[in-house]
Amino acid sequence: MKRILLAGATGHLGRHFLSLLKLRGYQVTALVRTCEKATSLSIAPDEIFYADATRPKELRGCCLGIDVVVSALGKSISLSDRSKASFHDIDYQANYNLLQKAKAAGVKQFVYISAFSAEEHPQLAYFRAHADFSRELIQSGLNYTILQPTALFSAFDELAAMARRGRLGVIGDGSKRTNPIHEADVAKMVVQSIGKSSAVIPLGGKQVYTRLEIARIVGAAAGYHGSVFHVPKVAVDLLLPMMKHIDTSLYHKAAFLAKVSTQDCVAPQVGEQTLEGYFKLAQEKSTAQA
Repeated sequence: MKRILLAGATGHLGRHFLSLLKLRGYQVTALVRTCEKATSLSIAPDEIFYADATRPKELRGCCLGIDVVVSALGKSISLSDRSKASFHDIDYQANYNLLQKAKAAGVKQFVYISAFSAEEHPQLAYFRAHADFSRELIQSGLNYTILQPTALFSAFDELAAMARRGRLGVIGDGSKRTNPIHEADVAKMVVQSIGKSSAVIPLGGKQVYTRLEIARIVGAAAGYHGSVFHVPKVAVDLLLPMMKHIDTSLYHKAAFLAKVSTQDCVAPQVGEQTLEGYFKLAQEKSTAQA
């Protein structure tokens, strides 16, 4: 039985990883920052290692006896997230610290969740952090798997929340296409990659949508009956420099969202689930709880 160290286990993506890894019979140690975070897990890992991955000393011993490290560590792209750490701090540095411990402990494989087309946009902090760590991992000498999803379904939960508050919009004309992927489909790819040769694998969902189609799907699920408003890209471009001086973290997130919303972002269609199904299930759960 392979022993897995799962970093980022308490995040939305990490929870899907934990569930499937346990289902497939792996022995999972969850890397968790605090006891409070650990108690939020609905599925219990075999062990918990408490550490803040941005602090190398706290990681001492985390990889002893571990065969494979799976990292879902990453800063949230939610505009409502107010954590002070930067994309560099989490997506690069925390993963880099973990990689050094994995190398020292003789870990056989490191599975990392990056971002589709990250290396093409070094001017954006979100993409640069992912690309920089991917480069470190490739050069590490470890067997690696780098998964590059376009976007996760949960990334649109915030759009649904806005729709429920009576506002729903897209940047530009909404014609740019993307194929987001469900977290459970990413989890399947993680499990499939364990024990395989080094690879970089771009991941997309089964269905390709325009940004306007996504907004309408989200709106329908949220009970939004208004029209989808269009924010001119030129207005966003004018606002971003001012935002940078007010809130750096918010600026980097907004710059990332503006970029991906105004260009095609389509990866190989490996996912099985649809965005319509995701929001239909969310709507049914919400109705059942009401």
